[in-house]
Amino acid sequence: MVMGLGFVLSAVLVVYFLRRVDLSQVGSTLASVNLWILSCCILTKGTVFSLGALRSKVFLKPLRNYTFGECFAPYLAGYVTNNIFPFRLGELVRLDLLARTGGISRSSTVAVVALERLLDLSSFLVLFAVAIPFLAVDLSGDYRLAWALIAIVIAMIGVVWLITDPSRFPRAIVFVSRPLSPRLQAWLFEKAQRFVDGFSALRSSRAVLEAVALTFLTRLVGMLTIQCWIWAFGLDLPLYAPLIVTVFLSVGTMIPSSPGFIGTFHVSVAYAFELMGVEPAMAASIAVAGHF
Repeated sequence: MVMGLGFVLSAVLVVYFLRRVDLSQVGSTLASVNLWILSCCILTKGTVFSLGALRSKVFLKPLRNYTFGECFAPYLAGYVTNNIFPFRLGELVRLDLLARTGGISRSSTVAVVALERLLDLSSFLVLFAVAIPFLAVDLSGDYRLAWALIAIVIAMIGVVWLITDPSRFPRAIVFVSRPLSPRLQAWLFEKAQRFVDGFSALRSSRAVLEAVALTFLTRLVGMLTIQCWIWAFGLDLPLYAPLIVTVFLSVGTMIPSSPGFIGTFHVSVAYAFELMGVEPAMAASIAVAGHF
C-alpha cells in the first residue's frame, strides 16, 4: 500500500511539475547549461559517499577495523539500490554487505546504521534552525519541530542508557520475552547483545567528535553540489541559497515516492529556487539537471 501510494504521489507530482512550466523554455535553458561546471557534481557526490564511508568506518572500528573500500562499496550499493527499489531497501543491502564483509553480526550493523540516521536527522534540524531566519517562517504556533527535537533527545537518552551499561538492553529483552520458549529467549538475548555492540564507538569521545564532524562536512559538500548547479546555470543568488535548497530537498525526500525520488525531488528543488525569485522554467531546469 505504501509503495502504491509512493508511485501515485510521484506520478501526481511529475504531472504537476511538468504542467506548470513551458517545456520549450525548459529545453532551451537546459541547452545553455555549463556542462563542465555541472560535471563537478560527480566529484562532490563521490566525496559525499566517501565521507559517509569514513563515518561508517569510525562507528565500526570497535567491532572490526574495516578498510575504506570495505565501507565504501556497501555505501554505494545501498545508494544504487535505493534508486532502483522502493522502501529504501538500500539500507538493508548496506548493512548486510557490511556484516558479511566484516564477519560481524547484522544486529551490530543495524545499530551502526541507526546511529548514522540519528546523526543525519540531528544535523538536518540544525540546518533547518539556521535556515528559518532566511525563510521568514513563523513557527510560534507549530509544535512539529519541538516534537521532532523531543524525539531526538529521547533517542539520544536511550543510546546513552545503552552504552553506559551494555547489559541493560539484553536483560530487558530477557524480561519481556519470558513467556517465549527458552530457545527463542536465547536467540533474542544474543541479538540484543550484538545490537548494543554496535554502539561501542560512542564510548570514545574522539569517535563521537569525528562522526559529528564528518556528518556536518557531508552536509557542506552536499550544499557545494547545489552551488555547482547555481554556477552551471549562471545564477546570482545569495550565499545561503544552497542551505535553503538543502532543507527543502531533505523534507521532499522524506515523503514516500517512487525509487529515485522522482517527482518529490523535482518539486522540492524547483519550489525552493522559485521561493528565492528564480523563474519557474529556470527552477524546473535546475531540478531536472540536478536529479540527472
